[in-house]
Amino acid sequence: MKYEDFVCMMQTQMKERLGEKVQVQLHQILKNNSVVLDALSISEEGSGIAPTIYLNDFYRSYCEGASVPDIVDRMEALYRKNRVADPFDTTFYADYTKVRQHLACRLISREKNRELLKMVPYRIFLDLAVVVYYYFEDSRLGTGTILVYSSHCKNWGITEEELFAGARENTLNIQPEEFLSMRSVLEKFQGCIKTDAEAETETTLPMYVLTNKSNYFGASSLLFDSVLQDIAGKLKDDFWVLPSSIHECIIVPAEFAMSKEELQEMVREINRSEVAQEDFLSDEIYLYQRKFHKLSL
Repeated sequence: MKYEDFVCMMQTQMKERLGEKVQVQLHQILKNNSVVLDALSISEEGSGIAPTIYLNDFYRSYCEGASVPDIVDRMEALYRKNRVADPFDTTFYADYTKVRQHLACRLISREKNRELLKMVPYRIFLDLAVVVYYYFEDSRLGTGTILVYSSHCKNWGITEEELFAGARENTLNIQPEEFLSMRSVLEKFQGCIKTDAEAETETTLPMYVLTNKSNYFGASSLLFDSVLQDIAGKLKDDFWVLPSSIHECIIVPAEFAMSKEELQEMVREINRSEVAQEDFLSDEIYLYQRKFHKLSL
């Protein structure tokens, strides 16, 4: 079955499965780095919240042998897990006084988000763009983010300068930075046990990870000289920044013997082989000079 036929079938099947009181609409959603995903939004009267189910991964499962009934079962289960049956008030988002303490900055690729940047306020940072998002935590919805568009600023009656000033002030409070050794990161997320050879390599190739407490949009920590200066103090050296994704960066002390050309090739290789398209940040590398408090390409 072709992808287009699969998408139409999933919409029809979900409509039949959930009944007439539930609306199932098909949307194309523009994500980070110009990734466009097909999704079904499923809404019930009076809820105010419409769970979104992305179809691309389900089609991949179909191509790998999953049956249509099995996929529909999984989609229905996902919907019922995430639905909010009780009325949910979304009008708060129209009031800037209620959202401003929850606005924060994030970094994205400028080159890969040309179309998106026509619709959202942004500031240039190196080869990147700084945008603003709303961060929420809710007992029913869990945690999530909403990207701030230019239309939001207009509705709130604020300038872009006010938006970025508030978001910058909030960012480290909402998402405090975290600076970790590469070894501790690997042990934390992979439960790995290094061999003697690996341990020796780590000694000769000292690397660290800069992210935030949630490991989500953690590259935004680069925006703050207080964070960068603190890292330089701990390393007692200038350092290279390798942007491994929108969620974290790799930090390498400047005394490290590898050339900048080799470091850049490392970043590009990781981006090609390990980083999801939606999480890509940059192929460039940056140098922080603590004497000048300067991060540069």
